Amino acid sequence: MELSEILMSIGQALMWISLAVIAFNLLVLWWVRRIEAQIAEDEGEIAQDLETEKLIALTVEVDGDQFLCYNAQSMVFVCQGRDLEEIRERFRQRYPSKSAAIYNGDESAVEVLKKQLAELKKEQLLT
Repeated sequence: MELSEILMSIGQALMWISLAVIAFNLLVLWWVRRIEAQIAEDEGEIAQDLETEKLIALTVEVDGDQFLCYNAQSMVFVCQGRDLEEIRERFRQRYPSKSAAIYNGDESAVEVLKKQLAELKKEQLLT
């Protein structure tokens, strides 16, 4: 095999590798744009729900064994409970046509409630 044939083979291999890298980059770019569009759509829906007050963002504080939940925008008391299930139940009693989202507050309380939410979702998936 001559040197020119070896160089041609290397050139062809590099060309195919380059094409594969370009195709991969285009695929990743498409996927990222699709995810960004979905995030923007979700953010728009959340913003609209917040504006129309279909969604109430909650600030959570702790008092003894109770989680106290306030409207994060107005700081008006919304509900309280010992755990996430009790908070959800009391929230639904007070606001049957609205949704709630834990937004901020006492960091340890928010962490505990988010863990409870993850466990609740996991249980729902298993049933």
